[in-house]
Amino acid sequence: MRVVVTGGSGQAGQEVVRSVAGAGHEVINLDLRAPAPGLGLPGEFCRVEITEIGEVYDALFQFRPDAVCHLAANPSPQGQARIDVFSNNTLSAYAMMQAAADLGVSRIVYASSETVTGIVHGRRPDRIPFDESLRLDAPNAYALSKYLSEVIADSMVQSYPGTSFVGLRLSNVMPNDDHGREMLAERRTNEARGAFNLWSYVDARDVGSAFLAALEGETTGNEVFLVAAADTVIDTPLAELLATHFPGEDLASRLAPGHGPTTSAFDCGKMARVFGWHAQHSWRDQPA
Repeated sequence: MRVVVTGGSGQAGQEVVRSVAGAGHEVINLDLRAPAPGLGLPGEFCRVEITEIGEVYDALFQFRPDAVCHLAANPSPQGQARIDVFSNNTLSAYAMMQAAADLGVSRIVYASSETVTGIVHGRRPDRIPFDESLRLDAPNAYALSKYLSEVIADSMVQSYPGTSFVGLRLSNVMPNDDHGREMLAERRTNEARGAFNLWSYVDARDVGSAFLAALEGETTGNEVFLVAAADTVIDTPLAELLATHFPGEDLASRLAPGHGPTTSAFDCGKMARVFGWHAQHSWRDQPA
């Protein structure tokens, strides 16, 4: 299968490129910047501004992929004008989905986000663990852009029934490098740091395998899936963390009976049922 990966030079995109190429597929990386030479990423690179729909059409009609993995986005919700984040992510999602569907691409797997659930912005689930049915409003340009990517895919299905869409609601991605290990260490030493997403994370290598599983799987229409590590980012039991950091909200009472003390608040069972995917990497397996 010939697969276009947008944003393949990024931290998560690199792992998607490796995973897809490692499964024997031909990969073309569309990104604004070429991957660093030392990465040794497989596949071909083409510089494309994904928000420019003309460039996207040109690239896709040049390479004529069978499938697309779309990760290119502005990943920084803070530190810049909100309209820049919103317009970049929304326009890139629309441009890629529209061009790929026009070309007749059969499968588009795109990066959505845990922010779509609302938990990152102070909204709380009625039950823990929560699944894909949770979609809460969030006053944040990044979260809104990711939610709209799902809406765009829902709309595309109406006009392009031959193209299937899969949205992966990624938890906080931890790259498999020194920076990622530093981020994880900070969460372990400062438990308040992980409260924003209920101490969830996902190893970038598991993002790669999740995209591959969705790429090679079979679904129709537009389906969304949670993608997170199986465990929390800290050893303190989740019930204790919820009671300490959300006083008065009684979140601990929303834990399902028998929920493991360090089991993630994200229920990724749909990924397991539909694609046979399970997160394989945990910070607990890393050398101390």
